[in-house]
Amino acid sequence: MYDFFLKLRCVLSITGFLLCMNMYAQNSVKGIIKDESGLIIPGVTIQIQGTKIGATTDFDGKFEIKAEKGNILVASFMGFETQTIPLSGQTNLNIVLKVSSKELQEIVVIGYGSSKKKDLTGAIATVKSQEIAGRRTVQVSDALQGQMAGVTVTRNGAAPGSQSKIRFRGVTTLGDTGGNDPLIIVDGVPSGNIDYLNPEDIETITALKDAASTAIYGSRAAAGVLLITTKRAKSGKTSFDYSYEYAQATPVNQPGSMGAVRYMQLYNEYLANDGAAPLYSQATINNYKANNAANPDLYPDTDWQSSIIKNNAPRIIHNLAFSSGSENVKTRAAFGYSSIEALYDNRGFKKLNAGVYNDFKFSNKLSASFDMSVVRTESKDVNIFNNNIFLDARVMPAIYDDYYSDGRFALGKDGRNALAQISDGGFKKDIVNNLTGRIAVNFKPFKGLTITGQAAPTVIFSSNKQFIKVVEFTDALDPSKKVAVGQQPASSSLREERPYFYRFNGQFIANYANTFSEKHNLDATVGYENNYSYNESITASRATYTLSNFPYLDAGLLAFRDNGGSAYETALSSYFGRVSYNFKNRYYFQAGGRYDGSSRFNADQRWAFFPSVGAGWAVSEESFFKSVKEFGVDFLKFRASWGQSGNERIGNYPYQATINLYNALFYQNGAVVAPTSGSQVNYAVNDITWETQESTDIGLDATFLNNRLTLSGDVFYRQTKDILLKLNVPLYLGYDAPFQNAGKVSSKGFEVTVNWSDKIGSDWKYSLGANLADAKTNVDDLKGTSILGDTSNIEGQEFAAWYGYKSNGIFQTAAEVASSPVTSASVKPGDVKYMDIDGDGKITPDKDRVILGGSLPRYTFGFNGRLTYKTFDFSFVAYGVGKQQVRLSNYAVQPFQETFGNVPTLIDGKFWSVNNTAEQNAAAEYPRLSNASSGNNYAMSDFWLVDGSYVRIKNITLGYNFSKKITDKLGLEGLRLYLAANDVFTISHFPKGSDPEVDAISYPIVKTVMTGLNVKF
Repeated sequence: MYDFFLKLRCVLSITGFLLCMNMYAQNSVKGIIKDESGLIIPGVTIQIQGTKIGATTDFDGKFEIKAEKGNILVASFMGFETQTIPLSGQTNLNIVLKVSSKELQEIVVIGYGSSKKKDLTGAIATVKSQEIAGRRTVQVSDALQGQMAGVTVTRNGAAPGSQSKIRFRGVTTLGDTGGNDPLIIVDGVPSGNIDYLNPEDIETITALKDAASTAIYGSRAAAGVLLITTKRAKSGKTSFDYSYEYAQATPVNQPGSMGAVRYMQLYNEYLANDGAAPLYSQATINNYKANNAANPDLYPDTDWQSSIIKNNAPRIIHNLAFSSGSENVKTRAAFGYSSIEALYDNRGFKKLNAGVYNDFKFSNKLSASFDMSVVRTESKDVNIFNNNIFLDARVMPAIYDDYYSDGRFALGKDGRNALAQISDGGFKKDIVNNLTGRIAVNFKPFKGLTITGQAAPTVIFSSNKQFIKVVEFTDALDPSKKVAVGQQPASSSLREERPYFYRFNGQFIANYANTFSEKHNLDATVGYENNYSYNESITASRATYTLSNFPYLDAGLLAFRDNGGSAYETALSSYFGRVSYNFKNRYYFQAGGRYDGSSRFNADQRWAFFPSVGAGWAVSEESFFKSVKEFGVDFLKFRASWGQSGNERIGNYPYQATINLYNALFYQNGAVVAPTSGSQVNYAVNDITWETQESTDIGLDATFLNNRLTLSGDVFYRQTKDILLKLNVPLYLGYDAPFQNAGKVSSKGFEVTVNWSDKIGSDWKYSLGANLADAKTNVDDLKGTSILGDTSNIEGQEFAAWYGYKSNGIFQTAAEVASSPVTSASVKPGDVKYMDIDGDGKITPDKDRVILGGSLPRYTFGFNGRLTYKTFDFSFVAYGVGKQQVRLSNYAVQPFQETFGNVPTLIDGKFWSVNNTAEQNAAAEYPRLSNASSGNNYAMSDFWLVDGSYVRIKNITLGYNFSKKITDKLGLEGLRLYLAANDVFTISHFPKGSDPEVDAISYPIVKTVMTGLNVKF
């Protein structure tokens, strides 16, 4: 045995000596790596081709590696083109890496990991920081409009702090509990709201659109997933950035205002048409202008829109960011503040963002991240009748006064004066504080394997306060005489609510990625995730406040106090995994899934598995494709995927029966008492479970002409099954119709994205992009039921289809009315005529209403372009809808709303009238003025449907970057000024005063003109 170890020792000694001699024979090659602008690049990988020998550039961009003459060095770094350097004896190298122009080489974020874009088998779209921040919006959701094919963003107005609705590939479910909203993941942590983020802090937003991409998120991913990564510090770079922006918003597409004289003339005709005597004498009408000039308090002619709605609303934004990075510690701290005023007084929105994002490297095997962020939003509004300022601004006729000539508030319409309510009617104030923390530890025990543990708590606590004040009005002639009005509340009151929300996310993930024999590329991920949330809220209120300017609970009368509270909690435990394999970057395969267990369901129905598979073929990597490349095709890949994902957002505990409490009257000991009683009203269906979506996607990715032209396209079909429906149970059971898993909804469509990027000479660079998508959602199965309304869901029809009468013009004569089927006996000449679908001689809602077409937008598209010339840059973004039917709001076309309201100027001179000639009435676009026939004329029908297609210029930006010569003198790294505008111009088929994105009484879309400054220190 001793001899054996002696011989082994000799062999090892000789082997070691030979290895040392070999190393001694190698040359020590040193070098430095920079980008095209001369900046050093730390972290670049340098490897001897065909070996595992490598090195990495240090903080100063320098490296050293042992290599021999004839070796080939390969330098690679994410975002730059890989460069090869043959060694012919040189020992000092200066290497310049070019920024990669190959979009498909980019690294994109996917569920619990990342991948090269060219390696994907699913449908994924990414928007970068430049496109997000460049849209100059306060809300992130608005910045996504038109940016990604298949992602539809619908606005409900431009009110300060308003949030847009995001939909992926049509509609996912019938419910309204959030099942159609995509899952939001920020830096790996689930989030309920994309708009709490600051657009300036976002690095990328990635949309996972098909089930192969989303299945790893299981029961929360049926409506798609938005993955958001925030900006982080980079190694070897220290920066201090500040930006300021000032903007003014102006309302667009405002309807006109009808003057007092014309209003009275039309009101008299309105009464006459219904057989009533005129309200205003001809003498009053003839002398009104003169009387108004002499005494405007008694003869007002008020433009309520101009009085209430301001022409300009300012916006101010400040952003400050500091980042510094070394090899071992990288830190970025960011601060953002935005303040937006509304188009009327005493409304506004403020948002404060602050965060610190840290990355630590303890060794080559251990690293960690620690993030903390806080977001505070403050929304303030006023109290008003109907809670809608714009309704009152457009309904109130000019004959009612807003102010008396001495500055006092006038009565308006019986005390309904929006201006008085804005000023003295109290306020609503909502404050939301969102605190999020995240710590993640990464351990790499050996090459290829990374183990990650993450813990992320979120705390949201809010303060909601509503103080209603009684507005005191005085007599028009006697300021000391108070006037009691019916529109006012009995007394001032205060209501406060304190919601509290806590969420915790914990993850444990193991990822293994490696290449074998330079052919087989493997990437596998397994993990466990736990999500827990708790929500609690308390409310309190008091009434009868003596001190109208002291809105605190203890100032109200004790006898008028009230309080309440509620709470719920949910939990989700999950096991997930994914394996991706490709052979020679040519043949791709991916499989994955998630096993979810949700507390929302009964224990027997709590768990479900959501699988996915995907495959791809990079045809351009085949040897036979070389001849095709000569024709300008650089890359071509086909991909296909199938998978399932779920929707658990169907209420908290739908399988449980609830008890409704109430007070019932009983006789007890000869007296009537009202003890608290309870009863079960809903039948408990214990086997309620997930809504499951199954999706199939086929797509291709291609680049042409030296990667200047990129193309991506998809066709898809998906169906959601087991949607909750209220199905009837026998009446003798005594319960309301319970929810059951029964419905089916499907969507199908296509998506195409094209981008072109090139340069002209050394000074001009430009890029153009376009995307087009269509998704049609159909209702497949409702178990024989229907959900009817102006928009209805009927088996076999398009989701949310318009449902109403088919019109046949306007009745012109009494004889025509007498010989035609009508909706009621009040129909006369000048009213809308409808078709008798069933031919029974009557127009009835149950037999003559039909599907009139879809209400959802189709063929959504976006355009974008960017041009730079030396220090100037110009960019634009456009968005539009190619096909949609929109019903004109009654407030846009119906006169005398609430029997007294204003007349839309849109219809003046275009409605059927007894004062018109027969020729004029034959060409009339709108029915006669009538209250008796309003039920007929303004019923849901195709008479009021218009072509809703439009295109809108979302943003135009012109910027100037000061030259390096100037910034050096100022001690700055960069200085940029810009002028921009949002929602600048619109082409549509809508009538004047109507907007394609909002109805007539919503907060209007605004044109925003802004100027800004970016400074880099």
